[in-house]
Amino acid sequence: MPARRKVSQIETVEPIDWAPKIEAKERSHDLRNMLDKIKTRDGVIGYILRASTSATVDIKDPGKIIDYAVLSTSALEAGESLSEAFRLGKLSSVVVKGKDLKLLLVTIDEQRISIFMDKDVDHNSIRKELPS
Repeated sequence: MPARRKVSQIETVEPIDWAPKIEAKERSHDLRNMLDKIKTRDGVIGYILRASTSATVDIKDPGKIIDYAVLSTSALEAGESLSEAFRLGKLSSVVVKGKDLKLLLVTIDEQRISIFMDKDVDHNSIRKELPS
């Protein structure tokens, strides 16, 4: 009688598609480069870029980072609440104008962008530079 051989079981595993993660990372990098370029414009104070697991903050006056972060979060939440209450659909952008400051909030994919600027800066030209 021949000796029995133990046959190991081979398990097939579905391949992992890394392309969406790599593409998202590349888009995030491209977006950060766009924001760095926008920040050099006259009157632009800075930006906050929030992704699901990270945030990039680039503000000319670091002493106001917390104030700007609270402002952008509050404005975005208010815009989303109003959009839901009035059934406006998903927001693509929100502009908040104050006495001296203007805030442009944009959501691109899963990233939330807050761009702070002087009130006289043309936020429409900045919005056109960002992907839809």
